[in-house]
Amino acid sequence: MQSHIILQSLNLLFIDDDIHVKRDAYSLFSPMFKSVILAHDVSSAMHYYNTSQIDIIIIDIQLSDEDGLTFIDKIREENYDIPIIVLSALSERKHLLRAANLRVDGYFIKPLPFKELNPIFERIGQQLEHKLSIYHIAENIRYCFLTCSLIIDLKLTSLGKKERLLLELFLHNAGRLVTRNTIANSIWPQTYMTDSALKNLLCELRKKIKYDIIKNVPAQGWVLTTDYTKKGMNQQHQIN
Repeated sequence: MQSHIILQSLNLLFIDDDIHVKRDAYSLFSPMFKSVILAHDVSSAMHYYNTSQIDIIIIDIQLSDEDGLTFIDKIREENYDIPIIVLSALSERKHLLRAANLRVDGYFIKPLPFKELNPIFERIGQQLEHKLSIYHIAENIRYCFLTCSLIIDLKLTSLGKKERLLLELFLHNAGRLVTRNTIANSIWPQTYMTDSALKNLLCELRKKIKYDIIKNVPAQGWVLTTDYTKKGMNQQHQIN
């Protein structure tokens, strides 16, 4: 899978106390990531880290309340794998050595060096693909359980909550029969599931997947299979 597709399913935490740098970073990185969260100091950065799903961190060394390397040290105490990139106006040897000891993925001198960052992002994307619980449904279809991202033909496809739950139910039972009762108990545990609600949900999920991987087993249920054909625009699916 191409690395930029992986990055588009990840959340970036960008930490810098310069409002102009943050503005430029948001414009630069927003098209590349699922979301870009901006923090102006270590305190706010730690808040976002503890309350949000953060997948990659880019941080300046010189911050208003504490230096960025101290923040990285705190993160590394509990998370040794999250990719971290340092941006700084400082190039002193002591900072470079300390950053290296904290296992940062890159150390760059400001201003934002996009051409130099791009290969780092490519490498990070390749590394994270093996850690994101990515299910290879078929040649052109991937699903990431960690970020709840469906990737079809190298493009992200948005899913509603029930669509996501239904797809994950099929994935956990890939190749096995999923009955109507199983779907009802998993997707509508507290309410009654009507036939029309189930029909609409299956129809919408199949439309978004585009490939015919959810097979109907008459009077029994459905099976997710990798033996698929791409669906025609007018093909209809019946629920028995």
